[in-house]
Amino acid sequence: MPVPVAFGIAAYFALPLEPPLMTGVILLFMAGLIFAAFRANRVFYHIWLAVFLFLLGFTAGQWRTYRIEAPILKRTGFGVTLQGRVVDAETLPKVYRVTLDNLSLLDGELGRGDVLPARVRIRLKPNDPSEPVAGDVVKIRGTLLPLSPPVMPGAFDFQRHAFFKQMGATGYALGDLSVVKPHVSDFFFENMRRYIRRHIEADVQNKENAAVITAFMVGDSAGISQKIWDICRFSGIAHLIAISGSHFMLIAGFAFFITRALLAAVPYIALRWPVKKIAAGAAMAAAIFYMMLIGAPIPAQRAVLSVCVVMAAVMLDRDPFTLRLVALSALAILLVEPESLMGASFQMSYAAVVGLVAFYESTRGWWHAQLQGKPLVARWGLYLLGCFLTTVVASLSTGPFALYHFSRMPLLAGLAANMVAVPLSSFLTFPVGLFACLLMPLGLDKWPMRLMEQSVDIILQVAGYVAKWPHAMQQSDAWPAWILVVMTLGGMWLCVWRGRMRYAGVLPIVLAALFIPHAPRPDILAVDTGKLFAVRDDAGKLWFSSKRREKFVRNEWTDMAGGSGTGFWPTVKKKDAQNADDFDDFATASFSPEPDDAPFLQCDARGDCLYREKGVTVAFLTTRDAPQARLKRACRAADIVFTVDPVKNKTLCKGGRDGHGGIRHTVLVDKWHMYDNGGYAVYLRPGQPPDIRSVKDARGKRPWTSYR
Repeated sequence: MPVPVAFGIAAYFALPLEPPLMTGVILLFMAGLIFAAFRANRVFYHIWLAVFLFLLGFTAGQWRTYRIEAPILKRTGFGVTLQGRVVDAETLPKVYRVTLDNLSLLDGELGRGDVLPARVRIRLKPNDPSEPVAGDVVKIRGTLLPLSPPVMPGAFDFQRHAFFKQMGATGYALGDLSVVKPHVSDFFFENMRRYIRRHIEADVQNKENAAVITAFMVGDSAGISQKIWDICRFSGIAHLIAISGSHFMLIAGFAFFITRALLAAVPYIALRWPVKKIAAGAAMAAAIFYMMLIGAPIPAQRAVLSVCVVMAAVMLDRDPFTLRLVALSALAILLVEPESLMGASFQMSYAAVVGLVAFYESTRGWWHAQLQGKPLVARWGLYLLGCFLTTVVASLSTGPFALYHFSRMPLLAGLAANMVAVPLSSFLTFPVGLFACLLMPLGLDKWPMRLMEQSVDIILQVAGYVAKWPHAMQQSDAWPAWILVVMTLGGMWLCVWRGRMRYAGVLPIVLAALFIPHAPRPDILAVDTGKLFAVRDDAGKLWFSSKRREKFVRNEWTDMAGGSGTGFWPTVKKKDAQNADDFDDFATASFSPEPDDAPFLQCDARGDCLYREKGVTVAFLTTRDAPQARLKRACRAADIVFTVDPVKNKTLCKGGRDGHGGIRHTVLVDKWHMYDNGGYAVYLRPGQPPDIRSVKDARGKRPWTSYR
């Protein structure tokens, strides 16, 4: 059932325009009437049930968007003074970052046509003495910025992600944060989270270890440095640091087994009360409490829902580990929060769960046979084998999604690191951390926390060591979504079907994987601000126009290039540039480039460049206020012209002579094109016109887009 619902949700988010509000409801009602009329026909029943569920997913996505009603900022608001309530305070390595709601504009003006968003996220000044607390009503002067669009067509859509959190702008502070009204004491979980964080910072001397422990215990990962995050990602243990299902498995598991053991130790209770069901209720309560403690993020909500479904099955004397229960929790999440389908978190977590449940369902008899009557050493050996196979199955299940979203997946490093990290964190790090938290009110948490620090230090050292292995990680270029869809359907067939027919699911996975190396890759990239361009050479290496500008975008482009290498555009000294103001001569000029310069890319003393690849010539005018004559010469020399200047006369590049008696129809992309359409990706095809795509073309105009 969740599969057609997911397809309906995906179809809604893939639309280029927002459909009329009642579209989904009307179609769902009509499908329901047809469904009721032909319900006696079993073949039609199953086929039309899929159609009905598809429309149900479509309607869920449409109504979720309608209920959000979150205005987004389209223009920068300079020097505005805001008052609002702190709903979240993140501790970054050097500063705080706060999320405010209940906003009011005290001073300054927003851009024309903009209204104040429901929520904004603001980065405080590094030297701000304030420590923001959730619940405080605060006042701050700063600059509000529109949310960043995708860095290229098909990339992660931060605007859509923020829209469903009702966050309509980001920004940075120009002055110190001032508290207008202190927080009310009913923020129990926020106070407890801050209390635990302060104790951890006081007990652990190493700041990096303290940040990891804080993330491990209370989900506050903002203080972790980029270096530690990279080590965890490359080694495949990021799931242990980011709050995930494993944390709630440990929390619920401890609550379940401790409660059951204590109740079973009393003969009167053990003989008369349903001890196992009471323990299941205690596990549910512990999981919900922990979710509230860490701030109830979306991944935690999914994990708690899964825990509650499992424990409810225990109470009802049903098998708690079946694909039906996984499907039930997925269906509930998709109908309540349909936007979660589009995120990597939902996709990877359910891919891992489905793969693991299917694997252990099919091998359950073997495991029971091996465990019966075996000594403790043999049981530990089977546990380590289970850790190894769990890592293998989870890596294979989540691998396609990791490659699609992040262009990388851990291989050997993930297996080796998890063989150490999973047992150590399950039997030492997390239990000792819980024990330390219980001792904090008594002031006896120092030594347990030191022991926890040593275990975290071992995990990070092992992760850092294996992350440097030659084949620690598989990297890949970005590839289209249809490949992921085919691989997902193959994986679903492999996990859901029974008998030998299930192995037919391997075929679409393999065939889709064979297309990945041959997927089209953009040869030219342009950011929406015009401050950064990139071109690709024959070897797949990306060359960037700037070392200083748009560092975040440059890093994203590098990741999506799959680690194929990067370089920077050549710089030509004035004495080596011939006729720098004449593009006709510049197009054929001979340069004396540096050894690392790209022969397919020639730049003059002004910084303007010509790129030749696959029979296409592209001009980049990267200097401001270029003379119009220079633009006209660029149009004669190139098939595509990117310029950072606004061009009023759009006919400058139309119908010009190419110097060989023919007509050159040059494509012009100026500042306003990039501003209006977002970033660009150009795919060069030998013997065919270039395929030019913009972010706006890929996304359309939806409630979360900020195009004019």
